[in-house]
Amino acid sequence: MKRTITYVFDRFYRCSLCIYLLCSLMLISCDGEQGDWTIVQREDRYIYGVWHSATAKRAEQTMLEVAESIEGSSAQVEESSATENILQTTLPPEHLLPSDGDLLGWGQSRAPSTYEGKTLYRDRATSPDLYYAYGFERQAEVEYETPRFGSKPLILLEIFDMGTPENAFGIYHFHTYPRMKFEWVGSKAMLSGGYLRFSKGKYFVQIEGYEFATGIREGMITLAKAVAAQIKDPPPKPQILALLPNNKRIHGSTKLFRSNWTLSQVYSTLPTNVPQLTGTALGISAHYQNKSDSTNWMDAQIVFIIRFPDPATAESAYGLYRDTVDALIKGTVGPEKRTDGAVLINEPSAL
Repeated sequence: MKRTITYVFDRFYRCSLCIYLLCSLMLISCDGEQGDWTIVQREDRYIYGVWHSATAKRAEQTMLEVAESIEGSSAQVEESSATENILQTTLPPEHLLPSDGDLLGWGQSRAPSTYEGKTLYRDRATSPDLYYAYGFERQAEVEYETPRFGSKPLILLEIFDMGTPENAFGIYHFHTYPRMKFEWVGSKAMLSGGYLRFSKGKYFVQIEGYEFATGIREGMITLAKAVAAQIKDPPPKPQILALLPNNKRIHGSTKLFRSNWTLSQVYSTLPTNVPQLTGTALGISAHYQNKSDSTNWMDAQIVFIIRFPDPATAESAYGLYRDTVDALIKGTVGPEKRTDGAVLINEPSAL
């Protein structure tokens, strides 16, 4: 009886040990795949890929979704891109500033002023670089006051002519982030801190409240609606936006960029090496959930698509990117190791 008990215990111990070792090997295998994965590919005039994916498998799965989206939507995008920037409203921004009679109790506290070209914000401690990066052409601004709050300037309204709806979309979405508050004013307007911002047509509108009060916020919304009503164009929706997959995209995370400098302003933790935007290249990106049960958008992976003017320019930019990556990682996991021509890197190992 004692020998039987000992035998059973021994068998149980051996089985338990085997299960433990198997689980350990599985965990080691999974942990080995964990990292900060980048995958990049080129197709026709597009360079696209994924940054900050938790695993190589997830990066490759997402890449397939992006490729399918590009393949299924690119023809439709090409057909409609010719009419993308046809504008219905082309008024100078100073003509869109509501006058005293257009508002309930609010009036201009001074004469409007304008900036044009390279003169933007030369008389104040505010950097204009972001506006220039998104194609700024002209700005008009004026302050508003009301007798209800002592007849002093309380709201600053700025209207920027950004040249194209794409540019207006880009600088507006530079300020957006997930789970922020919105207000419908004839376009989707974001409310953050003391600011209300929206884009419509080729215009980007920014309204600042100097003090926090319900009446001032109501005045900002009234101003926004009055401006939006004068712009007959719909809120901008660049055609390249249709190429981003919808599955697991985090609402409010979409960004548009025209240069590597702008891209670096959008994301503070880019990989060491990224494709170089040249000429009229245009990029779109968004955060996507790394895990189906994740609610933290800061841990999400980033999907990006860059559209170049033609396939030859895209091929040249992609070749430069591959060469730089290969030199950086000294050929240890070089892009030539992948038969599909894509670049797949676990970023920490490339440093």
